[in-house]
Amino acid sequence: MNTAHKVPKRRRWMLRVPPSAEWLFSLGLVGLDALFLNAIFLWVFALWLAQNPNQELYLASYYHVRVGLFAMFLAFGAFFDIYRLRSLLAASDIFSHTTASLLSTFLAFNILVFLWRPLAYLVHTFPRPIILLSTALSILVIFLIRVLLARLFKPQPLLRRAIIVGDEVEGKRILKHFHGRGGVRFRLMGVHPSDRIEAIASEVIFHQIHEVIVTDPKVSLDAFWARIFWLRKEEPHPFNVRIAYDPSQATGNIGLASLEDFPMTTIPALPLTPLQRVVKRGFDIVFALFALAVTSPVMAVAALLVRLDSPGPIFFKQRRVGRFGKEYDLIKFRSMRIGAEAQSGPQIATADDPRTTKVGRYLRRFGIDELPQFFLVLTGDMSVVGPRPERPFFVSKHYEFQGRRLSVRPGVTGLAAVNARYYLRLVDKVLYDFYYLDHYHIILDVKIVFQTVWVLLFESDKALEDVHHAMDRMEAPPPEESRPSPRKEHP
Repeated sequence: MNTAHKVPKRRRWMLRVPPSAEWLFSLGLVGLDALFLNAIFLWVFALWLAQNPNQELYLASYYHVRVGLFAMFLAFGAFFDIYRLRSLLAASDIFSHTTASLLSTFLAFNILVFLWRPLAYLVHTFPRPIILLSTALSILVIFLIRVLLARLFKPQPLLRRAIIVGDEVEGKRILKHFHGRGGVRFRLMGVHPSDRIEAIASEVIFHQIHEVIVTDPKVSLDAFWARIFWLRKEEPHPFNVRIAYDPSQATGNIGLASLEDFPMTTIPALPLTPLQRVVKRGFDIVFALFALAVTSPVMAVAALLVRLDSPGPIFFKQRRVGRFGKEYDLIKFRSMRIGAEAQSGPQIATADDPRTTKVGRYLRRFGIDELPQFFLVLTGDMSVVGPRPERPFFVSKHYEFQGRRLSVRPGVTGLAAVNARYYLRLVDKVLYDFYYLDHYHIILDVKIVFQTVWVLLFESDKALEDVHHAMDRMEAPPPEESRPSPRKEHP
């Protein structure tokens, strides 16, 4: 059934753009940007160099680089999403995204000039005030163009299927609010009680639900996400889970994300956008090739030492759970004795694991045993940065490992790996994975990589010492004066 709400009337001068024609609008924006940006640069050149006899020389240099300069702006514009009609909502967002695109182009161009001598030779005659003034005027003009077009053109409302989990009245109030804003219309497919979380996952997948409105903020969604990823073993369609905040605990909602102007926590089923997936995959391939080239001598020595240290194969294979719950073979340099779990069964690795060999202890301390996993990055089974993969035995026993962390490729390293390698409980590490998914950016990947190298080279011994001290404190008996006196039994 449809939510009953009167949509505001369309103004006569407003044009509705159907979804099939939105690409034409984006193409028109590209043409307008090319026209106005080129005109602004030429006008500033002519104004600044009006009395200069070498004006044509400067313009000739600009003509050589303007295509590449505009291509850089297009790339940053696509990254900051300034070419989609549906992204032209609030004037503040238009201004911030436009500014970010042009300033990023300005900085990237100057860095390229510094690093690439042929380009530096072309533009060394550019007066710096011309570039600064042209960038400032471009920000103003491109912003005003988009604000004007956002007033003239509106996208046809998208029809999105929604379900409510919890209180029906509150859920309909939320849908009514966004339904009235235009741009999106909701079709309510059903209302479900909070105790039917497991069945709701089937409803979301079967009916291709786009929005799951949860009005009970205390409901546990672990079983829901487990059925979306762990049990299906397939990539789900893009959808969002919107959780209404709890007014009684409003001050505790530190990580609250808002859906436009309505306070809600938004959890996307697929945390990475298509563009972020492409960028992340490109980073994975480039870095994996670089890492394999740099560490190949280290791996050769490690392979020889493993062979000489103890009987058994050089490499260790073990089934792990990857993206969307699909299993794959993880490859490492063998660091434990053969048959280490024959009697005990699957166990979690610890800082000073007695199952490790002499060479394996050093391989694990400096992360050398993980280096063969860069081959799995190239094959697409893993990523350089992501949640560390777990064994099916542990995943099957913990809902925390069956959900959102399976929405991305597992990583050779990750936030939990660099912040708490051995001294957190197994399920505590999931919080690091959730933080990574909710705050993903390619810069965060680069930061984690550098942090991993730093920890392995300079903090491995300190981390192990901290673990040993903590274990000693746990095992040592309390001093005599602090021991509680035994309770006397009363007859």
